[in-house]
Amino acid sequence: MIDYKVIPPPPDLKDVISHFWVGTWDAQSQQGNSMYYIVASSLMEITFAFKDHHHRPELLFSTVQGQANQPAQFSVEGYSQLLGVSLYAHAVPGLFNIPAAELNNQFLTLNTFLGHEGDILAERIALAKTTLERIGILANYFKSLLYKRQDKDQRIVKAIEYIRQQRGNAKVAELCKEFNLSQKQFERRFRDFSGFNPKMYARIVRFETAVNNYSGSGNLTELAYNSGYYDQAHFIHDMQAFTGFSPRDFFKLSEG
Repeated sequence: MIDYKVIPPPPDLKDVISHFWVGTWDAQSQQGNSMYYIVASSLMEITFAFKDHHHRPELLFSTVQGQANQPAQFSVEGYSQLLGVSLYAHAVPGLFNIPAAELNNQFLTLNTFLGHEGDILAERIALAKTTLERIGILANYFKSLLYKRQDKDQRIVKAIEYIRQQRGNAKVAELCKEFNLSQKQFERRFRDFSGFNPKMYARIVRFETAVNNYSGSGNLTELAYNSGYYDQAHFIHDMQAFTGFSPRDFFKLSEG
């Protein structure tokens, strides 16, 4: 059974960071996890994996996962705890000076993505004694990046935020008109800041809404409608496309 906790970012990072998160498994009752699962996500994540070494977490590896519209599985060294920071894709161009789309469906080592800077960050995380100290290190790192941040496309960022607020239920034509852009301009600029075209991004956000709304009750029809799906068939299709599992099998993963 996984113990999953979400920690909000400090106020000055709320526009770039969605949340920090920690997932812990009972290392005494089961072996370390040797498979890393990826499902569709509108967020970019930097993750640190630990194993319980004499009751002190030992850093095994650190990864960068780009926003994704397809599932994947990777064989990794057994871990019992994950610490992650989930960033909005629209923050990627300003923080890292690359289009968000360059990270689509990417699974990289922190060193590959950040170079020597990634090695320094991983070492500081490894030496930290508590989870709160590690989160503080990450928060300070992203605060330092804000000072070097490039100007962002305010209209597109507002469009992305609107789609998230509407849980993926927004019409592209209306957004183009609202922001006074042709559909071609809108879709090109939207992709630079979200990684995907507007329709795909909205589908992923709607899928994330369903995952976050799941309460364990097992009523998938009600979950589908409450998450903005027209019917259960569309919900099942997206779950299979974005996770590689049926809804019931996917939700069982968090129970095992």
